[in-house]
Amino acid sequence: MEETNVLKNSEALQEVKYIPNDSPTVQKLKPTADRKQDTFFLYLSVLLTQLPIIVSGSCTVWTSPALIKLKSNDSDVNPLGRPITTVEISMISGLPIIFGLAGSMLLPKLSDIIGRKKHLMSMGFFVLASGVALAFSKRVIYIVISRCLLGTALYGCYSVVPIFIAEICENHNRGKFGCFLGLAHQIGHLFAFLVGPVFSIKYFTLIITSPALVYVLLFFMVPESPIYLLNHGREKECREALRKLRSNKTDEEIDGDLEKIKEDLKATASAKKATVVDIFRVRENRIALMLALLPVMTQILSGVTIIMGFLAPLFNAAGTGLSGNTVAIIVATIKTTSYVFTSFVVERFGRRRMLLISSTCTGIPLFALGLYFYLQHIHSPFLQHLQWLPLVGIIANVMFYASGIGPIPMAITSELFPLELRAASSCILNGAIHFVVFAQISLFPIVSESLGIHWCVWLFSGCCFIGAVLIYLFLPETKGKSFAEIQRMLKDF
Repeated sequence: MEETNVLKNSEALQEVKYIPNDSPTVQKLKPTADRKQDTFFLYLSVLLTQLPIIVSGSCTVWTSPALIKLKSNDSDVNPLGRPITTVEISMISGLPIIFGLAGSMLLPKLSDIIGRKKHLMSMGFFVLASGVALAFSKRVIYIVISRCLLGTALYGCYSVVPIFIAEICENHNRGKFGCFLGLAHQIGHLFAFLVGPVFSIKYFTLIITSPALVYVLLFFMVPESPIYLLNHGREKECREALRKLRSNKTDEEIDGDLEKIKEDLKATASAKKATVVDIFRVRENRIALMLALLPVMTQILSGVTIIMGFLAPLFNAAGTGLSGNTVAIIVATIKTTSYVFTSFVVERFGRRRMLLISSTCTGIPLFALGLYFYLQHIHSPFLQHLQWLPLVGIIANVMFYASGIGPIPMAITSELFPLELRAASSCILNGAIHFVVFAQISLFPIVSESLGIHWCVWLFSGCCFIGAVLIYLFLPETKGKSFAEIQRMLKDF
């Protein structure tokens, strides 16, 4: 009897099959084990794509050092030969935003027609030509026209770069490289703050435009978006692009990546003939738009445009005795360093968590800064003990801003929409951004003069706290998810 039981047990044991370690089943259970380091060429492609964004960042703060020279009576410093008027300052500062709005709403759709790469290359030529024209402008009307054309081209780039980055990356590194856009913008700020006070307007403008020249000369090396190529039936070119971007992978792994892209495209095939109207007509697209607006509006309403654009006047108003140019360099350096840190930790901690921490903590120093301006407004004697607060408050503000709501929103917006709606959604989002920025820049001088700077700063602080609450309640985590998984998540939202 015992021998019979032993025999049955041994037969049962023989029926268990051994699965080797190199089995596809094991690989699926541990997908992170096969994750390889990002290639040098991928890094190079991402960095080259950011060069117009560096120019954009420099041109955003171009007015800070340039207006000081344009107000001068010295014809050797001022190319106009006379001090610029207040109305002319308003034209130079405000009109490019309107044209940038047009560029961000109309030009991104061109990338769906001619391709991401051709679009970005054409915008690069446009940026270079406009920058050179601005450098040699000696009349206000020429400065205004050049800045308007430059703004149109730069925002045409700014709208498509996050889409292109998302489409050349993989699920595990899309967030990291998506944050590079915000980092490049901050490098542009720092670049302009360092160069502006040293050189004349002509050479200052040529120097900050020079990254566009490098971009025009080298961007031809970067392949077209693999997703765009496959979506247009160019599978052979898609495979070649993947082989360049992921040269450390075998042919079998490249084929696997190609199949994953096909699956993502099949999952979003309903958007193949989609139009802008479908963003509002289809439920999951409406949800994606609202979710994308959450971090983007929190970013803009935190007052970053006002704080960076009016940094020197704010410190002059604070009466701390610190040089506006010196403070600008310090703030830009800290902000850039913080962006670098964020780009390398976002994949570990997740987008949602970092946005929550960042938006909450960004509002705290803004509230303290508003309190300082309030005490100044009522001529409080306690103010003499708080001379350190403006500098510390601004530094804390930009550090927390750079840890989340600065670099992450644009990375998220490129993930939420299906392929055929990315350019259209970028138009809508950038249109909303430009409208709010234009309203802020137009209303800030009026509101700050009539009600006081402290109310403006407190409003920015309140928007950060409200944004944190809304992000906590509604924004899902997209870390490590494929485009198909994100679309399924939106359908179940």
